[in-house]
Amino acid sequence: MLVYGTDPERALTIIDSARIVGNIDDFEADYLRAKVYAHSPDEHYLTEAITICGDLLQRDSTGAAGQPSSVGRSSILQLLMDSYRMRKDYEPWLKYAIELADLNRQEGAETEALRMEAEIGLVMTYIGRHDEGLAKLDRVINALDAGPLSVDRMDAGIVARKRKIIVFEEDGNYDAVIPEGQAIVKKLEDYEKHPSAYAEDSFRLPPIGADRARYCNYYKAQAWAFIARAYAQTTPPDFTEARKYVKLFEQSDYGKTFGGRVMIAPAWKALGEWNKLLATHAEVEARLGADTLNADFATILKDRADAATAQGRPEEALDYMNRYANIQKELSRKAQESEAQEYAARYHAQEQDRKIKDAEEKSSRKDVIIIAIIALMLVSAVFTWSLSRRRYKISEQAESQKESQASVPEPNPELFQMIDGTIRREKLYLSESLQRQDILDRFDISRRTLNDLLAAHADGQSFTAYINSMRLADAVRLLHEEPGMSLTEIAESVGFTPATFRDQFKRQFGMTPTEYRQNL
Repeated sequence: MLVYGTDPERALTIIDSARIVGNIDDFEADYLRAKVYAHSPDEHYLTEAITICGDLLQRDSTGAAGQPSSVGRSSILQLLMDSYRMRKDYEPWLKYAIELADLNRQEGAETEALRMEAEIGLVMTYIGRHDEGLAKLDRVINALDAGPLSVDRMDAGIVARKRKIIVFEEDGNYDAVIPEGQAIVKKLEDYEKHPSAYAEDSFRLPPIGADRARYCNYYKAQAWAFIARAYAQTTPPDFTEARKYVKLFEQSDYGKTFGGRVMIAPAWKALGEWNKLLATHAEVEARLGADTLNADFATILKDRADAATAQGRPEEALDYMNRYANIQKELSRKAQESEAQEYAARYHAQEQDRKIKDAEEKSSRKDVIIIAIIALMLVSAVFTWSLSRRRYKISEQAESQKESQASVPEPNPELFQMIDGTIRREKLYLSESLQRQDILDRFDISRRTLNDLLAAHADGQSFTAYINSMRLADAVRLLHEEPGMSLTEIAESVGFTPATFRDQFKRQFGMTPTEYRQNL
């Protein structure tokens, strides 16, 4: 399983081979497959990992695993949490982190419980409890640093600091990132110098030797990338220090991996090294191959748009931004589709339980069924009698409805062009008070006519979405052309409240206006 992060296909082949020769049982094989899927950015694989883990939990709780396995409940819960973290599905991510923390404490695994407390702290910052989440992360780090030296505590502390760095980067607090990244490097260097001072108590890390050296280099490289990105974005930026850490990162083994190339790209962007950014993304794209419907490729398109803007190619920048927006919409659609499939699976399971209960209670419901049949026959008789009296009226109503429908004109492209042109030319969309009725009154059309026009000529958007798309396009223009305007001023000038502007912008482009401006 050491290769699953860099070569998942090979990992799956190894798992199948180990199962065939009997080195692992069916239960463990399924768990390992879920582990490979859980670390994939592909939404389909993440859903597959969640499905497998749900089945494993069921088999574990009912004793249907088949034979004893080395895989425990905590390992399965960990994979579920990892999968939901990859999907950024906060509610189940938080649920399984809390469940794991409780389970670890029950089993006396305090370091593992603290590791989960760090996850809880990170999710809290995402769900509106920012300060509380950061405080929890600080408590976890302090508790791990204060305890006796051990490999497991060191690893949990590094992970907790990475979670804290993520929060600081989200906040744009780059000055706070640097000491956290340096603390990770310092801890690893101390361990490399004095390995015997650290208790070997970790089931997560490989044995002492070459694999342990790779572990240290891996986390140091990540810390160097964090520090480089931070130095390049502090106020004022320190490009000298940023380049020093970029150089260390590029010399590392991790820096040459797919994950490493993705991780260092923001540093090149922050340094304004557009050609190196484009070259890095070319490497990433080559490794993605035909798989371009993912967040990594969306980031590539966004960065290429920024590079084209910086290098004076506005038309090319607009094309990349449009492609980026389309991918973001598709990713959002697929995420919703995946959620729907998950809910459908849950519903199916509930339906199966219901059918079983129905079968068990069938004998006790015979009298009720007979009564229901008699009642149904009576209702049918009454309905048949009343139907003959109402048939003529129903026929009349149907004919009237046909005439009404026939009178509704087909969507008229000329009418839509006139309405669309007027809204854009007179910038009616800039008014925060603009309502659908204003357009209906001005052009003397019905609500249905407007809806038909939008369905036929505006990609089926609702009136609100149609107007918001114009506002967002104007906002993007102002973000590029008016760097002195505050985001509140931009929001109000294009017809949004500041809160609605932020929500609509992030929904359309996958980032907040602040993040977009920082990347210009």
